[in-house]
Amino acid sequence: MPNAPNLLRFTPVPLQRRARGWTPDAQAAFIAALAQCGIVAHAARSVGCSPRSAYHLRARPGADSFAAAWDWAIEMGLDAARDRAMALIHDAAPRPLFRGRREVGYRTGPDHRIMFAALRSLAGDVEGLRAHMPHRVRIDQREQTEQVRSDLL
Repeated sequence: MPNAPNLLRFTPVPLQRRARGWTPDAQAAFIAALAQCGIVAHAARSVGCSPRSAYHLRARPGADSFAAAWDWAIEMGLDAARDRAMALIHDAAPRPLFRGRREVGYRTGPDHRIMFAALRSLAGDVEGLRAHMPHRVRIDQREQTEQVRSDLL
């Protein structure tokens, strides 16, 4: 992936007289959180805003830079989540084992659910499924537009 800090630099969306909510600091914290988790709802709630208001902010006029940072942050968040899942595959922490509602023991060893999720994620990259995700399509369109502009100049 290209230089991450440069990808996440953006111009905050201009807003009228808001003391709380989507301030420039909240927008920057949202993008940083999104780059860590890759989930819009978690990132929005981490800055005290709703996911719905995040999507409204993205759709506002003048939000092009914010939207580009958002797309790259999702891409980075997906990579980070996959890396965490791959690290957890080797984790042998004991997990409680239940029968009915009663705890009957512990299971140690890799968590196969996490392993299969990580493998599905890797398969999506190999099969090109991730390339068709909406944020990836927007990133590609921006890159093509920038290429055309640079060719014209």
